[in-house]
Amino acid sequence: MHLPRTVRSLRAVVATGGVVALAAGLAACGSSSSGGGGGDAAGESITIATTGPVPSFWNPWDPGSATSTFLDPVYDTLIHYSDGELQPWLATSWEFTDPNTLELKLRDDVTFTDGSTFDADAVQANLQYAIDAGANQQDQTFLANISGMTVVDDTTIDIALTQPNPALPYDFSQLSGYMASPEALATEDGLQQEPVGSGPYLLDTDATRPGVTVVYKRNPDYWAADQDLFPFDTVTYSIIGDPTAAKNAATSGQVDALTVQPGTDITGFEQVTSESGDQAGITGAWVDMTGTVTPALGDERVRQALNYAVNTQQLGEVAYQDTAIPVAGVPITPDSAAYSSQLGDLYSFDPDKAKQLLAEAGYADGFDMTMIAVPQAEQFAQAIAGQLADVGVRVSVEVHGADLVQTVQSGAKSSGLVLQRLTGDAGQDLQNAFDPNAFFNVHHGEATDVTSLLTQAAQATDESARNALYQQAAVAGAEQSWYIATLVLQTVTAYDPSVVTVTPPDRGAIHLYDYQLPS
Repeated sequence: MHLPRTVRSLRAVVATGGVVALAAGLAACGSSSSGGGGGDAAGESITIATTGPVPSFWNPWDPGSATSTFLDPVYDTLIHYSDGELQPWLATSWEFTDPNTLELKLRDDVTFTDGSTFDADAVQANLQYAIDAGANQQDQTFLANISGMTVVDDTTIDIALTQPNPALPYDFSQLSGYMASPEALATEDGLQQEPVGSGPYLLDTDATRPGVTVVYKRNPDYWAADQDLFPFDTVTYSIIGDPTAAKNAATSGQVDALTVQPGTDITGFEQVTSESGDQAGITGAWVDMTGTVTPALGDERVRQALNYAVNTQQLGEVAYQDTAIPVAGVPITPDSAAYSSQLGDLYSFDPDKAKQLLAEAGYADGFDMTMIAVPQAEQFAQAIAGQLADVGVRVSVEVHGADLVQTVQSGAKSSGLVLQRLTGDAGQDLQNAFDPNAFFNVHHGEATDVTSLLTQAAQATDESARNALYQQAAVAGAEQSWYIATLVLQTVTAYDPSVVTVTPPDRGAIHLYDYQLPS
């Protein structure tokens, strides 16, 4: 099969970059264990290699630090997600007392590492801080739906919503559920140098080498030590930006587990692959759907032309060895309740159709736009740009590293190549994709028909009726083409079974507690 130059180049480099890591891209662990298996063995340690980005400060509500890779060791979530179920954690129970009110009951025996108390006031302080300050990309949509909070007593808080959000308890088991010390949040530099949470580990500032390693030591006062979820005394994150270097580290015994590119083989290592795409995420390019930066993109016909111009199936086969699943213009997985067979027929590869739509919109000669990407995704972005060039759309690819989040939020670029975690909840994933306050929707464009359908779905009490509305919303969103070249990615984790076992969750990102000692 003859492939364009920009596509052939992808055989060497798989684009796994994104706006935030969320334990995606490269994640690896190595061990210098001095004890046998078992959660209480003395001296167990693990090294987790990651591409970053490394947080420059430790506020879990700030987009510069909001990656579960680095926050998991030090911050607890309100609710725990394990074995396919939501389980009590900082919150002992939760209940929707009416469709728009979530009541949380809280533990009364937890303190933060600065000695301050975890209680209902602390929950309110965290959520109010996030609302006032502007939180990270995973939280913006759900925060915009909070209309108020009532502290009933020390261990009870009611959270009022503007509209129903059945996924809120799940949100509180992910990034949105991290709780920081309210005293640290209240000071200007309280979380600049080190985190202040209630989690199983403390940041070891003496052992940490900025940009090279981030080291954690066990929190001796951890309230949930008896849960045996965190068997390692020391956790080290080693920053390895190159997949080949990570594989070499594994081969030489420096690394015991890592997220690898499809088809990667490491002698002596076993692999686990996510069974559902929502364990990994979606890659693709969002576009400036309002036309604020690039006026041409404000025309639906132009955005549709971009989807017809890109051979997403071919890109997936080459870049991800046929393990990625193309989806048409909407970031959901084929096993989502929102998925409809109609999506498979929307955008076949048709450059002539793309040229026709561009001409109808007044852009027969094409137009210029800018696409941003992290370094790991540059060749994937260039491949997309090469196919768009064939229909006259001239794309300049800009590579951004640590400043990518800020660049996206500035709203100064036409498009960006992203890797976005999916929650596995149909309504939440669609909200994250199309809500006027969604992270990528920096100019707050709104698809009123999609918004209306999602509102109706949130209020529906019958599951089949709700799913039908989700499917209508997904098709309506895809027809408006806010995203191009969307591929569902799966996570492949390789590990040395003599050192560690890895059990990916059935939804969401891999967390630190998914790495355990072998039995």
